[in-house]
Amino acid sequence: MATPRRNPGQFRPGPDPRRHRFTRDECVMGFWAALTSIITKYPDAVDRSGRHMARQFLKKRRRTNENTDR
Repeated sequence: MATPRRNPGQFRPGPDPRRHRFTRDECVMGFWAALTSIITKYPDAVDRSGRHMARQFLKKRRRTNENTDR
């Protein structure tokens, strides 16, 4: 078995100007965008108060969809 050749595009440790480091504000904005997306697609993922998210809403939703497909 031949030894795999090194890919010249492989990750190299150290500083790289092309690598983006997310700021705290960007991370916060991404979190709220993801949460908004989940609520839009799966309204039953969040309880009535809007403060608690169901942990396994996708599994529950898949089961109900499988039962209705039959």
